[in-house]
Amino acid sequence: MESYDFSRPTHYTASVFVLKEDKVLLLKQTKSKYWLLPGGHIDDGEMPHEAAIREVKEETNLDIEILQVPDEGARTQIVTPLPVPFAMRLMPCRDKKDIDFLFTSKVIGGELKIDDESEEAKWFTKKELFNDPAVGPNTRYYASLILK
Repeated sequence: MESYDFSRPTHYTASVFVLKEDKVLLLKQTKSKYWLLPGGHIDDGEMPHEAAIREVKEETNLDIEILQVPDEGARTQIVTPLPVPFAMRLMPCRDKKDIDFLFTSKVIGGELKIDDESEEAKWFTKKELFNDPAVGPNTRYYASLILK
């Protein structure tokens, strides 16, 4: 495996396991041969969980609720707690590296409709995730912790 130069510029991203009836939604994007989670870059001034919700809406037309909740016991006059991501990961991405905030969510509205970044969307069971070679090992790992 080719080594990756992690001295490249850092970008911050949010990705989401969108869950519905013991299945997770993955997208076959035009720029990748793999099934990927919905997600993308965090805009300036945007919180990671806000980016996660926005990216899912843009890419799938689905409305979601993030399952991670802020620790309200930590709230003070000057501190606002945020949802703690399910996981964080450092990932190579072309000419940069991404620090990705990974959330889990449930669908609360909308009708699935993909944008032009994706060729296909599919709801996967845990078994289907492990049987499809186009699902990456990192997605399989986290899905195994989330799905029944």
